[in-house]
Amino acid sequence: MPTPGLVLYNSLAPGAVENIVTYARMAEERGFRNVLVSEAGSDALALAQHLASVTSRIQVGTCITNIYLRPAILAALHAITIDRFAPGRLLLGLGTSSEALNALYGITMARPAATLRHYLTALQSVLRGEHPTLSRMQTMGMAVPRAAHTIPVYVGSASPQCLAVTGELADGCFTSQCAPHGLREIMEHLRTGAQRAGRSSAVPVAPLVHCCVCPDRGVALRAVRRTLASYAQRPLYNRFLARQGFANEAQAIAAAAAKGDMAAAAAAVSETMAEQVAAMGTAQECHKKVEEFEKAGAAYVILFPMAIDGDYDRGVRAVLDAFASA
Repeated sequence: MPTPGLVLYNSLAPGAVENIVTYARMAEERGFRNVLVSEAGSDALALAQHLASVTSRIQVGTCITNIYLRPAILAALHAITIDRFAPGRLLLGLGTSSEALNALYGITMARPAATLRHYLTALQSVLRGEHPTLSRMQTMGMAVPRAAHTIPVYVGSASPQCLAVTGELADGCFTSQCAPHGLREIMEHLRTGAQRAGRSSAVPVAPLVHCCVCPDRGVALRAVRRTLASYAQRPLYNRFLARQGFANEAQAIAAAAAKGDMAAAAAAVSETMAEQVAAMGTAQECHKKVEEFEKAGAAYVILFPMAIDGDYDRGVRAVLDAFASA
């Protein structure tokens, strides 16, 4: 089984960043492939830079950095800066985020696939040292920033249009709210983009898998249901889950969420849907689920720990212990 990665939900709540530093160090000690941070009410690139400074070997990165919040050239320059201090250890994960989160910043998500295409093209040109702005910097007598190492660029999406752009221009793909059989659709769209660009093969897929390592099945199922309902209320993920065969659940979740009844939304997540989309239960059961994703075509799995009975620290530590390298 390939070594899994870890993605952490972060916020600026008191003590949260300090806890993430602890988890990142534990992930490095336990042999995880990488430790990635989300971006919700904080700056994922800044936090990834800090994690790079307090670790020494593990790959660090973002999952995801919102392309609507910073110009492509700034994101590229920040990535190059991190690479300078943590050579070859950065994974830059990008995405369009969601309508709800972008609305908080007063951003309208117009033409997300076209925006993603333009962003990736500009960002990659900076990383290759080919962006016109770099030439203008040189003309002005400025030191031209160069990426000393390869910085892999992944895109997180479940949108068919954005996935095609990802297959065309990115180095890899994150996806979430996906059952193993759902990877077929993801890979099909990636192949479409890769073929359009004349690439010999589609980019690798690293699915984000919600994980609750807890032998009490009832507790684990409650955690999964709450988490999946939270994501499935968003139109993009709701449609994606419906396409995977969970149309009844998706409809019921959307209806309950529209009324503000998240308890009913969680109850609408069937046990079958929970078992398919998430890894839950004993460590052995969670390992088995990860293997299902790998057999379905995942390059490797990125584990997304869930709180156990509201205790996020307990949830993260359980995942770290269960998947520690021997």
